[in-house]
Amino acid sequence: MTNPPYDVIIGLEVHVQLRTNTKLFCRCRTEFGNPPNTLTCPVCLGLPGALPVMNRKAYELSVKTALALNCNIPNFTKWDRK
Repeated sequence: MTNPPYDVIIGLEVHVQLRTNTKLFCRCRTEFGNPPNTLTCPVCLGLPGALPVMNRKAYELSVKTALALNCNIPNFTKWDRK
């Protein structure tokens, strides 16, 4: 069997709940126990023209965790809205 003309790259997707005051991509609060749909904004709802802004604290916690686990951190990272 010959080697394929490409490199195999395997990634790992990990989900965690961070203790931050606001959501990951907007400034809405993350208080538990509020009625449904009360802590939302156009970004949360994915409305056209509403651009997300990364939560800096969440980013810093993520990078610190990756460094502590001796992970490789890419120079470029992107997110796609589902």
